[in-house]
Amino acid sequence: MMLRTRDTAAWDGGASPGGASIPCMDAPGHPREALFAALGCGADGLDHGSAARALARYGRNRLRFHRPRSPFVMLAREFLAMFPLLLMAASVFALLADRLSPGQGYALIGGALAVVVVLNALVSFAQNYRVEQVMLSFLDYIPRTVAVVRDGRRVLIDAEEVVPGDALLVQEGDRFCADGVLLESNGLLVDESVLSGESEPVAKCALEATVKTACLVRSGATVLRGSARVLVTRTGRSTSLGGISALSQQVRRDLTPMQRELKRFVRWITLLAFAIGVVFFAIGVVLGNPFWVNLVFAIGIIVANVPEGLLPTVTLALTQASVRMARQNAVIKDIMAVETLGSTTVICVDKTGTLTRNALHVETLDTSGAPQGTALRIMALANEALAVRGASHGRELRFTGDPIDCALAEFAQTNSGFEALRAGYEPVAITPFDAETKCMSAVWRRADGSLYLATKGAPEVILERCCAIHGFDGACALSADAREHLRAQADRYAGQGLRVIALADSLPGAAGERPPLVFAALVAMVDPPRPEVPAAVAACHSAGIRVLVMSGDKGETVSYIARQLGIVCNPQVVDGEALAMMSHEALVEALRTEELVFARIAPEQKLAIVDALKAMGEVVAMTGDGVNDAPALRRADIGIAMGARGTDVAKEAADIILLDDNFATIVGAIEQGRTVYENIRKFITYILTSNVPEILPFIAYVLLPLPLPMSVIQILSVDLVTDMLPAIGLGNEPPEADVMQRPPRPREDHLVDAHTVLRSYCFIGLIESALAFTVFFVVLDAGGWHWGQGAAVEDLLQRQAAGAFLAMVVFCQIGNVMACRTSRQSALSGLGRFNAWIVGGIVFEVLFIVTITHLPVLQSLFSTATLAPGVWAMIAAAPCVVFGLEELRKWIARRHARPTTTVDTGTIN
Repeated sequence: MMLRTRDTAAWDGGASPGGASIPCMDAPGHPREALFAALGCGADGLDHGSAARALARYGRNRLRFHRPRSPFVMLAREFLAMFPLLLMAASVFALLADRLSPGQGYALIGGALAVVVVLNALVSFAQNYRVEQVMLSFLDYIPRTVAVVRDGRRVLIDAEEVVPGDALLVQEGDRFCADGVLLESNGLLVDESVLSGESEPVAKCALEATVKTACLVRSGATVLRGSARVLVTRTGRSTSLGGISALSQQVRRDLTPMQRELKRFVRWITLLAFAIGVVFFAIGVVLGNPFWVNLVFAIGIIVANVPEGLLPTVTLALTQASVRMARQNAVIKDIMAVETLGSTTVICVDKTGTLTRNALHVETLDTSGAPQGTALRIMALANEALAVRGASHGRELRFTGDPIDCALAEFAQTNSGFEALRAGYEPVAITPFDAETKCMSAVWRRADGSLYLATKGAPEVILERCCAIHGFDGACALSADAREHLRAQADRYAGQGLRVIALADSLPGAAGERPPLVFAALVAMVDPPRPEVPAAVAACHSAGIRVLVMSGDKGETVSYIARQLGIVCNPQVVDGEALAMMSHEALVEALRTEELVFARIAPEQKLAIVDALKAMGEVVAMTGDGVNDAPALRRADIGIAMGARGTDVAKEAADIILLDDNFATIVGAIEQGRTVYENIRKFITYILTSNVPEILPFIAYVLLPLPLPMSVIQILSVDLVTDMLPAIGLGNEPPEADVMQRPPRPREDHLVDAHTVLRSYCFIGLIESALAFTVFFVVLDAGGWHWGQGAAVEDLLQRQAAGAFLAMVVFCQIGNVMACRTSRQSALSGLGRFNAWIVGGIVFEVLFIVTITHLPVLQSLFSTATLAPGVWAMIAAAPCVVFGLEELRKWIARRHARPTTTVDTGTIN
């Protein structure tokens, strides 16, 4: 039989390796005795023999948030994606063609394709391996050594050796390494936000005759104040921390949008290549060509259709975007996640620490019109915060300890000076905050020897003990009406989501056991929004991205922060209890309300919200830091974990880790994600264009009586040499001016759509082919070739014509890369924008083509020859022709396109 409470139901279950069951507290006798009997221990824990037997029974207290991956397995996986497999298949076909028809350059192209696949795998592996090392550096959330009682003595042991039945000793700053029940508690205040999502610390008390949630502690929580002795009841995978970690690992993860698009593109280009190859193999058979000649020709068509340079270009674009994001404090665990951010339509964000500073701040000091001096003095004296001088030049005073004490101390320091307010007072006694009394008091001795009591606590408790109130003329009696007015004012602050406490001190000469108090002030505090978040939220709205707040905090606080940040104007709060009553359909319907925020929700409910949003067709980004966020982080399209305060479970479940825990960093990463998607589409358009002048020579060679205009080695030189650097340059283009003023791209919008295909294959591709064939025939005609001569032509003239065809394609691609720098707007403005990759690529390809057409040792390899100056003049004009015609097409498209207004701006695309 087990203990079940509303907050600890996840602890139920039978004993298993790594955990123990909690006995039923409703059994006859005191619950302590029931626990001791079930766990075979006493108030002083276990002896070494019992601990050894428990360790053998339950296993080590270990949680694996991230299983280290073998570098060899990581490298092997880089070869198993669709695109590497396609290129490897093309390599095998090329090597087969070389066996059938040696000396045609197929062996070189087959080897080059294999090298491309290997180099791409190494680049991608290096990025993923770097992220793997970052992940391993995070695995320190569970403490390494802890204090326990063994054989009646306090000893330090490895946290992995803690077993059910151990008496665990904790103090301020410690982190619980197991679940347990408090046997002793001395003013214990615990931060459970990583588990519950609630930002407010929780006061704990020892187990007595009845079981309360306040006597239970969970693995992963942190001690903010006080000390305690804990009877360990669950360890390892059986703890609440382990349970949620296991849940997150069971959640199915979908392919990213980029993975889906690349898979679709590879399928499309493979079918196209094989279809064209089969068609022209059949044409060759009809024309009576030998079988092996037709097969070699079909292989050449297939290889020409495969954009060999696309794989390394995509990998480098995503890797470089990952590097840029890392400079902005966003670590990308999987480079495919870079683009997913760009397609995000909804960001589900936790409040504490992401939207806010995760530190309480005094929002209002309400003295009811009286001077603030007395209230500031109480703030400094009724305070257990530890003041520490910073190491900087100014040696600024900083405070550590209870969040409320720190907030009060910082406010006192700012307004009068913390140490100055304490000057002339000597500490006598402190009564720590207690969950029962709901207040904290400190007695001080003045310089004249009299005692002075300063206290703070819940407004209803403090007001009940006050008989007077401070005013301009000293203390005066506190009337019933004034008392009621102060209660109402405290309720109003609380209704706004603020945390409210009251300050009071003792009457002169009255500092005994429970002296009458004089009311001084109400203090309203809040975890304030980060200053950069409002602008980031506005940028999300401008980009058509919805920000949905999901928090474990109370509804009033969530509503207040959401309004302050401009996320919503009139929030409709749905709490965990209301959410639990909703069906999936009802939740989907509720999510259509733009003003919705969620409060007091459980981990599995975050998962349900993400599932509902995905069912609505949304691309969901989920932020989180706690263990309770891990399942939803894994289920979202893109999981974003907090690096500074996030748990290892959250970091393992996420795709991106924010090192600065800043929501504004997410917006910057979204801009990078949108940019990389646009840039990948640009260089796909650029790379696909050259496929047309690479394929048509083979088709013309079969169907028409003319020499082969372009050899396979020349195709390879375009795909893997001259096109590579400009394509990488397109992948590194800066964001276009309106990238964050457009709505997210629709899910059905494909990376390679009809527009891309038409532009590449039916417009620019045909223009490049026409120009290349023109210069090809000009060279042939100048050399004495005539139409009826067919393929019979002397070697030098053949190499000159083929070299001119190749040079024309390369120069046409110069105009194409400049035109591809914008998707919709004119590219004229971008001509003056320096891009080192593009400029360097253009210089390189010009030098390359000039070298291989004039250097004898390379002329034979690339089937080229020296070209006449008149031919070079024609070739040199090609970039302007291609660029000009594409500019004309864009202009006509803009004139005839239906005007669409970008989100929240007056800009017309």
